[in-house]
Amino acid sequence: METLGLRSECASVDMLVRILYALAVCVCAAHAANILAVFPTNTRSHYAMYGRLVNALAKREHNLTVITHFPMKNPPTNVQEISLAGSIPEIMNNLTDIRNAHKYTLKPAYIRNLESIIRECVHACNVVAQKEAVRRLLETRTKFDLVMVEVFGTDCLLPLGERFDAPVVGLLSSVPLPWVNEQLGNPDGTAYIPAYMMGFGQRMTIWERFANTVAVMWAKFLYKYKSQIPSQAIADRLFGDAPRLDSLARNYSLVLSNSHFSINDVRPLGPSLVEVGGLHLPEVQKLPEELKQFLDRSTEGVVYWTFGSMSRIETIPREKLLVIFSAISELSYPVLVKMDRKLLPHNMTLPANMHMMEWIPQYGTLCHPNVKLFITHGGLLGTQEAVSCGVPMLMVPLYADQALNARAMADRGVAHTVQLYDSNIDDWRYAFNELLSNRRYYENSLKLKEKFLDRPVPPLEAGVYWIEYVIRHKGAQHLRSPALDLSYTQYFLLDIIAISLVITYATIYILHKLFRYLCTRCIRWPKAFGLEKQLGSNKRLFSVFWIFKIKTS
Repeated sequence: METLGLRSECASVDMLVRILYALAVCVCAAHAANILAVFPTNTRSHYAMYGRLVNALAKREHNLTVITHFPMKNPPTNVQEISLAGSIPEIMNNLTDIRNAHKYTLKPAYIRNLESIIRECVHACNVVAQKEAVRRLLETRTKFDLVMVEVFGTDCLLPLGERFDAPVVGLLSSVPLPWVNEQLGNPDGTAYIPAYMMGFGQRMTIWERFANTVAVMWAKFLYKYKSQIPSQAIADRLFGDAPRLDSLARNYSLVLSNSHFSINDVRPLGPSLVEVGGLHLPEVQKLPEELKQFLDRSTEGVVYWTFGSMSRIETIPREKLLVIFSAISELSYPVLVKMDRKLLPHNMTLPANMHMMEWIPQYGTLCHPNVKLFITHGGLLGTQEAVSCGVPMLMVPLYADQALNARAMADRGVAHTVQLYDSNIDDWRYAFNELLSNRRYYENSLKLKEKFLDRPVPPLEAGVYWIEYVIRHKGAQHLRSPALDLSYTQYFLLDIIAISLVITYATIYILHKLFRYLCTRCIRWPKAFGLEKQLGSNKRLFSVFWIFKIKTS
């Protein structure tokens, strides 16, 4: 009984220690830090993720200085913003112009997409570097505990970490990119991890694995010569003979990636890369009254169509729009479309079941119980929203990682893919019929929703936790992969392979010499059987008849 009581008392003390430790961690996490956040690209969809994180950190009472194209209307007192609004036109793709431009080039689509993204990112960074407010910031003696930068198509702002003697956290709005894997020491795994923009699944044929490997190698080559070299020149002008960007990129304290293994690829990741896919998802999103009434009264179901904030449906070539509209007109469901009627070609007849709005709150719409199908270009943020709402998708990939996302959703049985420029009305009819009549897609969507939302903590809380973790541990260098300190020869075990080949060759050579010595010195032909006379001078040619007898001496 005394032993039992002692154990009980020890357990109580242990629990008390754990509670006090948890409280200490909370107090430490709540300590206000000065954070500099720089988001140079003018992409509204990306800032949906970054902005949520900024707001969450501000609510934790951290002091933030944010360089952004999308300043808040009423920022809190602990957020200071350097506005870039208007310095770069917001990226908006004209699908007709893109299609026409691609007719006159032999470059593969993934190379064109990579070059376009890198070019836009380098240009955006050059614009930021020329802002007077940014230059004044560099001249201040402000102490920052952390620098957050966008990770995508350029590293030109990485010297901010060294300038302010602060650890750097990267925010990545996509799955891990080939050059990011190299910077963090994560394996490429080209045998089973599809390259960004390639549109392969995780189970590839031999030719797909070949193309996938070439694509990853080419992406790294493009990034080095199309991004890092011009970005280094920009950084040198801004910071004055800046450190090498490729070296700084290997010292990220942490990268938060907008991906999740349930809907993206299963891949090996070091602790310095944390998946926070779905971080941008709000808890609730209020619908305008007109839209809410439209969805509420459509009890039979609604089809929702949008190509996001960067691609306008109105710019689809006229002949393709007519094909899609013809297929839509045959549906028994109303179709809600994010579209501006004034931007459509003149004299175009619209389907009677089409309801157009210029702006639609996407997440709230997708989570309405009457929405049965989502027609999307396959952007990662929209895909995550549809998955979290349990809605099947008709995916029409246009560029960037959309083919990759479409393949991932199709492999999970929640989507069907149609190619915009290579489809006819029968393709659209089949896709609509399959997705709206086959209940398997809806059931798979509910299962995928459960997997995607089943987390130890919500992704936004996870992102905030790991950022504060880096602040608490002064850069958290223990998260850094030791693979980054190895040469290519060491990392790919080329030295071990060379040693193994030398040992193997030396062993074979020694055995060969020893065998020749035994054959010539220690073995003679027995004459008792008379074979020596029968074989004559050809006894070595007919070695199958050899009979050896070891000399007793």
